[in-house]
Amino acid sequence: MVGMARRIAVRKILTATAALRSAYTVSLASLLLSAAGLALYTWRPSGVVLMESFVWLVEAMSFGGLALAFKVAASRTIVYRARYEILRIESLAVLLAALASLAVSLAAATRNLFHDSSGPTPLLLAAYPLASGAASYLLERLSLRSLDRAGIDMVAVRMIAKKLGLDTVFEVSGGLAVVASNMIGTVLPEKAAVAAMSVYVAYSLLGAAREAAMHLVGVVPRSEYLSTFSKVEAVLRRYSRHQRIRRLRVESYGTFREVELWLEAPPDMTLGEAHREAMRIARLLVHEIPEILRALVVLVPERGREAPRSPRRGSGRAAARPATGSGRSSRPPEAPLQRGRPPRRSGASGPGGVGAGTPPPP
Repeated sequence: MVGMARRIAVRKILTATAALRSAYTVSLASLLLSAAGLALYTWRPSGVVLMESFVWLVEAMSFGGLALAFKVAASRTIVYRARYEILRIESLAVLLAALASLAVSLAAATRNLFHDSSGPTPLLLAAYPLASGAASYLLERLSLRSLDRAGIDMVAVRMIAKKLGLDTVFEVSGGLAVVASNMIGTVLPEKAAVAAMSVYVAYSLLGAAREAAMHLVGVVPRSEYLSTFSKVEAVLRRYSRHQRIRRLRVESYGTFREVELWLEAPPDMTLGEAHREAMRIARLLVHEIPEILRALVVLVPERGREAPRSPRRGSGRAAARPATGSGRSSRPPEAPLQRGRPPRRSGASGPGGVGAGTPPPP
């Protein structure tokens, strides 16, 4: 059973590696568009064109490095089998890509805002940011389609799609600002558009960097935790009669997850039955939820219920002893109890006594 779960995990990693091929396509297209922008800038200098070409260059390097990092991490994980911590390289690559894109975007925007320009960008050059916006939209659709085809919510591909969606707004707004500047005869629309786009892109990239940093240290964002919780609940409702979750702990490896699930079960289950049921549920979680690579399931007794207990031997003898004498005991009086020591309970104690089956809640 353990070998089967490991084979399922390896298949998931290979599926994710195949889904990340879209990152190579995005990287190659970004490199070509960056070269086209630099060629246009050497022919007719323009701050909008230069900023756009730099953004494409950063995307080419970031996405290419991200895809390469995940490929190396996946191959090392398969070689070393259970060392899934190597997959956190993906989150590190996403974090570096987001910070690099943020730095270049802010630097280019600052240069465009405070650089003195003799006049608006030529109207012919507005075709470059508009065409870049169309290319970003098509590449975003390609990334989302590969994500849907794989069936795994990959952090890297989701970050690429989010960045391309931001670039679409960034580039189309820049092209429209160039057209407006030529119609009005001033560079103010270009500068205003660049300032607004810079704030929007910076806010979005900081959010992506924060999420990647949380995945890097193993912390799952609340939205993803709730998503994992709902998927676990759905699997339990479908395949198991034990559906009361006592605790769910989720650890992130970037795209993939490791879960620790505590389920409430009847206290009269034997250890063998509990072990077999826990193994069955763990295998179902790994098989049914694409993001889960490993699962640990613990069955704990239900709250408020106890397993039946047999009476103690001493209490049975005391109950069967016939009464003798006139009612006055001939035994000497008991010694006073020592300070701080509670009296001993008899075997017929009520709930919560010695041998209670329900452990304290964790």
